[in-house]
Amino acid sequence: MTQYTFPSPDKSIFELNTQPKIAYLQHHICEHTVLPQGLHTHQELAEIIFIEKGKSKCMIENHSYSVQEGDLLLLSAGNLHSTNLNNDVALQSYLIGIKNLHLKGFPRGALVQKNRCPVLPSNHLFPCIQQLFALLELFANQTDRENIAEAAQHTMQALLALVYELIQNNTETLPGQNYSLGLRIKEYIDEHYLEDIKLAAIAKALHINSYYLSHTFKKMLGYAPMQYIIQRRLGEAQNLLLTTDLTITEIALRCGYNNSNYFQVIFNKTVGMPPGKYRKSWRS
Repeated sequence: MTQYTFPSPDKSIFELNTQPKIAYLQHHICEHTVLPQGLHTHQELAEIIFIEKGKSKCMIENHSYSVQEGDLLLLSAGNLHSTNLNNDVALQSYLIGIKNLHLKGFPRGALVQKNRCPVLPSNHLFPCIQQLFALLELFANQTDRENIAEAAQHTMQALLALVYELIQNNTETLPGQNYSLGLRIKEYIDEHYLEDIKLAAIAKALHINSYYLSHTFKKMLGYAPMQYIIQRRLGEAQNLLLTTDLTITEIALRCGYNNSNYFQVIFNKTVGMPPGKYRKSWRS
């Protein structure tokens, strides 16, 4: 017989009188397709994405990253983000949404300290993190059993404790912010992306050359300005499809498309399925 002992924890990783709650768990297994989530934010939720297999690209706030097996993407509440921007590789990942998160020494809803990189390798903790996500998925399929919800909450807290250890040892800083013009362009687009704007109009408003604008923006974010606008619009459309009962036409209008048919063509091409099927697949 082998007996193991554990020291008693002397402090919580959470701020006093706060307990995080699971909002949702997703397990994505994508074979050469686009993960169905465009650029979007969650104002009240933090998310952790664990790359179980494969590799991808992601954008978090003003930076793009290449991610691979074992990486953790730490998305604080309010972060603008998109994952799996390339559709030429298979990807398998877990995603957990967490509400009421307040880690010790962090702003409410934050998973990353200011100016720290939000993509971390799980390193030696890979098997533990993988098993905890698999256990959460097992619990999610047994919701009719007594005390499963509480077991899932404790498992999520165990996952956060391991991630917190990695966060505490994270010394990698963000790339230098020598992007003042790029940020200016992004701020303008973020303010006007639901309007009928073209590249020439953006360049005119910011008093810069269209070619230089496009080159500067793509160098910073990895997107051409008009591609970024499409991603922002479709990200908003996806949220509306999942959280409202608005018609496809109403969603198209809200997301800057006056032609519903054109909206559906762009959505299908980018996401990999029509808006109606997307809504149905996530609600089934």
